[in-house]
Amino acid sequence: MRFLPLFSLLLCLAACHSSPRMPDPLGLAYLEAKPLRLKVARVEVAKKYESSSKPPHIENDLPVPPTAMIQQWTQDRLIPVGKKGYAVVTIEEASVTEKSLKRTRGMQGFFTVDQSEQYEGRLSVRVEIFDERGTSQGSAYARAQGSQTVPENITLGQRRKIWVHMMENLMNKLDEELDRNIKLHLEQHLAS
Repeated sequence: MRFLPLFSLLLCLAACHSSPRMPDPLGLAYLEAKPLRLKVARVEVAKKYESSSKPPHIENDLPVPPTAMIQQWTQDRLIPVGKKGYAVVTIEEASVTEKSLKRTRGMQGFFTVDQSEQYEGRLSVRVEIFDERGTSQGSAYARAQGSQTVPENITLGQRRKIWVHMMENLMNKLDEELDRNIKLHLEQHLAS
């Protein structure tokens, strides 16, 4: 019976763990940029990367899978304005993995909110221009990667918000690098 007050105090302290602060939404900054007008008749997307549903891969659990985000980026940013030739956007990687992290054990662990999982995203994309015979005329490549940890007391809804934030950040980085590299390596294929 004399442990009852101590147990009640422990329960009260455990209930006082603060909930994690959610990041503010970033949005997709590239939606504000002018589309890249390519002197080609069409733009295609090729998926070299095959998403996995097996751990540690979780890309198919995200609200919008990374391959779908890259396909949408292609529609939003690359506009065909030519009469011949074509561009191929190859998704070389679009993975998100989950790694469990060590947690504090014992009595101290009861009072500690640890980071429980780490998510790592990797995106890589190649944009290549071909003439009407299928001969490569040049390419631009970009990759983006980043990671994010989450606390053990996070809800599923909060976790999904963090995934969205992480993917928005990765897509913004990927767009910056693709924009720079397309203008550098495929300048002659850009219409003004």
